Amino acid sequence: MKIKLILPLLFLLFVTSCKKNDDASPATVVGKWSLTKIRSKVTGAMNMDITLALSASSYMQFNADGTGVSASAMDGQPLTTEKFTYKVNGTKITITSEDKTEVTEGELQTLTSTDLLIYSKESAGGTTSETWLTGKK
Repeated sequence: MKIKLILPLLFLLFVTSCKKNDDASPATVVGKWSLTKIRSKVTGAMNMDITLALSASSYMQFNADGTGVSASAMDGQPLTTEKFTYKVNGTKITITSEDKTEVTEGELQTLTSTDLLIYSKESAGGTTSETWLTGKK
């Protein structure tokens, strides 16, 4: 009788004490992201909220060494490319243009192995500009 009680308890102990493999690496921004759309919302002296579909050739390439390149085009316009550097700290991302004239601080609102959403917000002179940039791997 004791054996019938002990065997299920040992099995339960064995099953609950097994360690799960929690070594799944977190998603990383490194890689080439196809940019699908950009949404811009401006409030203040002028109010607007627009969403633009980007061409299939638009992308952002984040290299492991903290450098990158972006290429974008809208509605048949020529593709423009820009080099940049970037830093990621948790969910915060800072992107600096190659000539250091533009610095964008944003938040990685979505970052999975296949989806990217960068949100940024800037305020100046009573006007607030919010931008959402969506990408896919």
